[in-house]
Parts: sequence; structure tokens; C-alpha cells
Amino acid sequence: MRLALLVIALLAATVVPAFANQCEDDVKKIEAALASQELSSEERAQLEDMKKQAAQLCAAGNTQESLDVSAEAKAMLDID
Repeated sequence: MRLALLVIALLAATVVPAFANQCEDDVKKIEAALASQELSSEERAQLEDMKKQAAQLCAAGNTQESLDVSAEAKAMLDID
């Protein structure tokens, strides 16, 4: 039983940093797309706000929420 808990703990410790890196990478992709795409001022403002929210969520450890916001922004920017 202890071994199973230890294995689960070790797996969780390796998965969380991977998600954290992914949300940071998504924010960088959004920044690059914002710099290179022509957008209306309303779209740009909305996407800048979404990028800021994603970065704050990522920094606070709310990785899944950050990834959700990033996914929406990336879909609006038509990037992967």
C-alpha cells in the first residue's frame, strides 16, 4: 500500500511541472501570434486580457484553468 502511494506521489510530482511548462509555452505562443497578426483593437484587447489571465493562472498553479484560457485564445488566433 505504501509503495502504491509513493508511486502515485512520484508520478504526480513529474506530471505537474510538465503542465506548468505547457501553460508557459502557450502564453509565449499567444504573445508571438499577437505580435505578428493583424487584429482589430477589440480583438487585440480581448486576447491580451486572455493572455494575462492565462499567465496569472499558470503562475498561481492553476494549470488546467490556464490551459483552458490559452486554448480559447489560440483558437481565436488560429494557432496550435
